[in-house]
Amino acid sequence: MSGSQVPLWVPIVVGLLGLAGVIGAQLVAGWREDRRWRRETAREELRWQRERERERENRSYEGRAQAYAEVVGAIEAFDWVLYRAREIADGQLDEHLEAELREVAARARDSLGTINVHAPESVRRMLRESMLRRSTVAIGLLNTPRHPDEQRLWDEGLREYRLLRAAMRRDLGLDAEDDATVHAEYADILGPPPRD
Repeated sequence: MSGSQVPLWVPIVVGLLGLAGVIGAQLVAGWREDRRWRRETAREELRWQRERERERENRSYEGRAQAYAEVVGAIEAFDWVLYRAREIADGQLDEHLEAELREVAARARDSLGTINVHAPESVRRMLRESMLRRSTVAIGLLNTPRHPDEQRLWDEGLREYRLLRAAMRRDLGLDAEDDATVHAEYADILGPPPRD
């Protein structure tokens, strides 16, 4: 062998090392690409999960807001008619007022379905208390002998409604009346607030 000739094994070893390098580089590049793809997929999945959660929260918020608005409107209408009916001194309601009282009572009752689906338990409990008092007053007005505790039930219903409205506004993240203020305003009439 002369000095200018390269032994046969050197190009073979260099070729094998080159092949190993290419294969190794492909494996490393594939591994890195796979890792990047998995990270990107996880990030995308997390983004979609957050987006779905945000949409669910928005639907829940909108559902609660709509249910609250519906029930507040129904209670306000109920209160207007109850107030007019309570003002009649002899207790004898004319046919028109009696029909209107029945209609607003039914509307208030019908508005409870949506709120029972969307509202938290504390709001549902307060709504139940407020509506029971109003219904008792309405039944008393529709019957010939008026309910003996009509004034107390009316005042309790008004207090419960204000507390309910404040709880609804707090649930929606809006400014709300303080419960202690409401209880203080009705303390003269109804005594101290009930203990839970």
